[in-house]
Amino acid sequence: MSATSSEKFSADQVQQLIRERRFVEARAECQLCLSRQDSSETDKKAALHLLGSCHYLQGELTPAIECFKRILSVDPKHTDAAISLSIIYNDVGRYDDAKKIYQVANQSLALKRHGTDDLLDRKFALKHVELGDLYFKYHRYDDALSDYSRAARLAPRQLDIRIKMAKVYAKKGFTTRAIQELQQLCHEQQDYVAGRVHLGLMYFSQGNVIDAQLEWDRALKQDPSNPEIQTYLEMAKQATETSV
Repeated sequence: MSATSSEKFSADQVQQLIRERRFVEARAECQLCLSRQDSSETDKKAALHLLGSCHYLQGELTPAIECFKRILSVDPKHTDAAISLSIIYNDVGRYDDAKKIYQVANQSLALKRHGTDDLLDRKFALKHVELGDLYFKYHRYDDALSDYSRAARLAPRQLDIRIKMAKVYAKKGFTTRAIQELQQLCHEQQDYVAGRVHLGLMYFSQGNVIDAQLEWDRALKQDPSNPEIQTYLEMAKQATETSV
């Protein structure tokens, strides 16, 4: 696409250019929109966001930050810009700034939203998981659990979040609570192999080899060619033989 001064800015077309990694053309379209006096404020904000995305995807973090900050300076409740800026701040280690911006965006979304927006929910869930992973890495388990819990509420179909929560409970020393979380997950999602595998691991870590083996047997029936489960079953077999 090559716009002329008579053509209206199309965010969808620019997004397609970005998906095709045609960044030079995408940036030119955005800059043209920003320079035109007849561009609407909505188009200008979309152009700024897409321009910031181009910079970010090309590793140009400083101009990307400036683009997203410019949007937020005129529209503090622009959730996409806030999420994008928060992600960059996380990337460069500005974790407190990232969390502040994200919290403001989260609050503004909660105030203005009347229905369920699955796409935005998934975006926020992803952000909560990223923050939870960061807290977990640095042993801030209460904060990690808080963010994982929010992510699970926003994206209940993303089952691996429940496993992450169980791991946090175990790290905090609440092994029974961790096992209960995984048991509930396996009860609700009986075909979810990863849940059974991790429940088996939790049992095994507590010396409960028999229940661990039962869970891995069930998991293997669901996924017979899974080498990881086969390894765990061999591990359980060896532990049983050693204890006899």
